[in-house]
Amino acid sequence: MTDTPARILLVTGPAGIGKSTLAWEIGSRLADMRIPHVAIETDELDRVFPKPSREELETLSPGTTDVSGVNLAALWSTYRALGHTRLILSGVMMHLEFDRRWITAAIPDAEITVLRLTAGDATLVERLDRREVGSGKDEQIQRTLRQARRMAAEAPGAQLIVETDGRSAREIATEVLDAVAWLTGEA
Repeated sequence: MTDTPARILLVTGPAGIGKSTLAWEIGSRLADMRIPHVAIETDELDRVFPKPSREELETLSPGTTDVSGVNLAALWSTYRALGHTRLILSGVMMHLEFDRRWITAAIPDAEITVLRLTAGDATLVERLDRREVGSGKDEQIQRTLRQARRMAAEAPGAQLIVETDGRSAREIATEVLDAVAWLTGEA
């Protein structure tokens, strides 16, 4: 176990922007440099049916109202015991202040850097056209465009905002890793 605070790179943006692809690329670059890290997609923290009730969650972790926080805390406790201090956490994060609260409840010593990915509507539609199949495709495109507009309307605050139009995941990963200074191998 280490006394070094957890450093979280919270990769967010609308659905289809490339959060997972970028998280994988950043993880690959860190692995190539032998820098310990963990990558978790927040979508996987609550992919369960049926969703647990508040009462069930209360027995697991008093005051918890969402299974995502319980699962993140459980996963992180294992990784932390193994000595990890870096976490790449990706998800849409439509309510950033709320999301910060459940993340820091799960990882109390977290220092969070928020990375918000942006792209133009044409890029988002093109990416979703490649990714989505079936009858829900048009609905997902509209939902993504609404997410992008809502996020763009928010004050940026202390976020690192990176435009993804016409850029490769490798190029963006280089920019992000330079900005967060994770390539030194130091915590």
